[in-house]
Amino acid sequence: MNIILTGIARSGTSLACTLLNRLPNSVALLEPMSPRLLEGLEPTVAIPDRIDAFFTSQRASLLARGEAISKARDGEIPENPFSESPDSSGLRPLLTSQSVVRFEKPLGENFRLVIKHPNCFTALLGVLVPRFPCFALVRNPLAVLLSWNTTQSHRIDGRQPAAEAFDAELRRRLEAEKDPIGRQLAMLSWSFEQYSRHLPPQRVIHYEQLVASAGRVLAGIDPEAASLQGSLESRNANRLYAAADIQGLSARLLESPGAYWDHYSRESVRDLAGVLLGN
Repeated sequence: MNIILTGIARSGTSLACTLLNRLPNSVALLEPMSPRLLEGLEPTVAIPDRIDAFFTSQRASLLARGEAISKARDGEIPENPFSESPDSSGLRPLLTSQSVVRFEKPLGENFRLVIKHPNCFTALLGVLVPRFPCFALVRNPLAVLLSWNTTQSHRIDGRQPAAEAFDAELRRRLEAEKDPIGRQLAMLSWSFEQYSRHLPPQRVIHYEQLVASAGRVLAGIDPEAASLQGSLESRNANRLYAAADIQGLSARLLESPGAYWDHYSRESVRDLAGVLLGN
């Protein structure tokens, strides 16, 4: 089975992949396919066909050699692709790069292969859902904003090139905003709109549920996940977020309209802000 995993960037998609890779007959790859390979293709048929061909090539490689392309660090797929510490810029750098990853487990012919991309797959959900099982991760919008504003990526400026390349309306919405936070809020709302429009509720996984269940909520992707053991710690109140303007970001978020309020209450944002500010 070939499965698409998307979600809001910094919502736990990499953690979900790490957990799925612990299962005996699943492989989950982090952004193995460059969005540039899809640019310029006819969207309704050619793009899904190209993604399907990529699935086929990676399945063949995994069955023959136990290897696949993925973003990784030191040959392994990490729970978090960003550093736990800021560099001289004051932001946490990305630590992963595309490489060949080896999976040391026997796989059945029909193993589950999950390909994750948070940005371009969110933009392409409308053409992917008819061809593949699709799932998305979401997270408390304040935690997402705080992560975006403490990591090195286009998101700190409120841009998503890998999504904008496939959604002209998103690009226009972002260009209409006057400041980075306005663009970030527009990006967040657009992402939630995409999931509400194209996915049934049971295929939208909340980061908070992922953590509370120690990954067992991923049983919708692979039933074997129901047997996952151990515990996970929520990073919503990450101490590293103190480097961001918690009060200012939470105020802007709470004042804004947005599709995120269909999934999270304003009270959940106020509660998280209170914890982070020590109130």
